[in-house]
Amino acid sequence: MLLGLHTFTPSQALIQQNTIWNFIMSRFGSDPLTFFNSVYQNIAPWDIGAPQPAMAALIEKYPPMDPILDLGCGSGDLAIYLAKLGHQVVGIDFVESAIKSAKDKVAALPDEIARSLRFQVADALRPSLLHQQFGAVFDSGFYHLFDPDQCEKLIDEVASVLRPHGYYYLHEFAIEFPVPNVPRKISVDEIQTRFSVEKGWCIKEVRTVEFLSRVAPPVPATCACIERLPV
Repeated sequence: MLLGLHTFTPSQALIQQNTIWNFIMSRFGSDPLTFFNSVYQNIAPWDIGAPQPAMAALIEKYPPMDPILDLGCGSGDLAIYLAKLGHQVVGIDFVESAIKSAKDKVAALPDEIARSLRFQVADALRPSLLHQQFGAVFDSGFYHLFDPDQCEKLIDEVASVLRPHGYYYLHEFAIEFPVPNVPRKISVDEIQTRFSVEKGWCIKEVRTVEFLSRVAPPVPATCACIERLPV
């Protein structure tokens, strides 16, 4: 039966969504949701208590327009940083334990900053389901979780919610590890190919940087700021 013609109960819908994520995140084993929920029971290795320095540098050089969407926001450090700069930010993630951590952080913020933040459990691969347009979309370590075909669909989704002249900010691993449960390598060449003028994008900047973690030395990363052209 076609999914679009079937009515699910809430529990069936959750099972269906988990099945879809199990398929598209096969790099992370047979149950990626459980994997990531377990990671966020403690401080995740990539949570450094602040935005990645390369991303912070992009923000300073290419200031974003509101409202902002943070895809795969995790425990919220980047979104909170943007809110402290005065922006209105929505952070989404499919990992409930990550969103709980983000909301706990918001509860400790001054009211004027907390009011500019919204975190919710949602499918970050399908931001169009939010039914909202954004002036900027941030992606710090989300795009690199998926295989190329899924990344192509993600780009189409981002294009559908990003206003003309809005920026898509990416910061992804630029190294391949021969072990399970790790992201894939995102090269400068891939960014340049997928975000061409012919496809409605203008790359403002793309370069090789570092991705920091709490538990290991920095690894090579690709960082980019890409403008959505009017179509």
